[in-house]
Amino acid sequence: MKKRVSLVVGASLIAMSVALAGVALATGSTGSVVSQVIGVGSMSHGAGFAATPGMNTVVAGFTFGPNSSTGWHTHPGKTLVTVQSGTFTVYHAKDCKARVYGPGDAFVELPSTVHVGRNETDSVVELGVVFFGVPIGGSPRIDQPQPSDCAKT
Repeated sequence: MKKRVSLVVGASLIAMSVALAGVALATGSTGSVVSQVIGVGSMSHGAGFAATPGMNTVVAGFTFGPNSSTGWHTHPGKTLVTVQSGTFTVYHAKDCKARVYGPGDAFVELPSTVHVGRNETDSVVELGVVFFGVPIGGSPRIDQPQPSDCAKT
């Protein structure tokens, strides 16, 4: 079961939810972001993982067009990100420092860590993302305001 969403925006920040799995994305004044849900599921037992009733794991692929952004957000559970192509830059509200990831890199975003991901290049970025601990019927993304200390990012 796959759902593909294209999002291209003009001057205002737009957030869009994909009803199938609650995947939400945002992009700034330029660029595009495409999300494809690859799978959604929950487990009744842990199988080596700490399974929680009422929670889903969402697997999605994201394609970021040139100069696009996720917008500031958090996640309800841990999130594993792998970079398939391009250069992806992440800023965290705690220090506003750029963390740059390239093809073959992987990183984890912890719950409640306010951050923004950006494609600051003229090339496409492709990510594979696994969202853990997503409430069934909920979104793996929680929009957050841009931190005042990170006004330049």
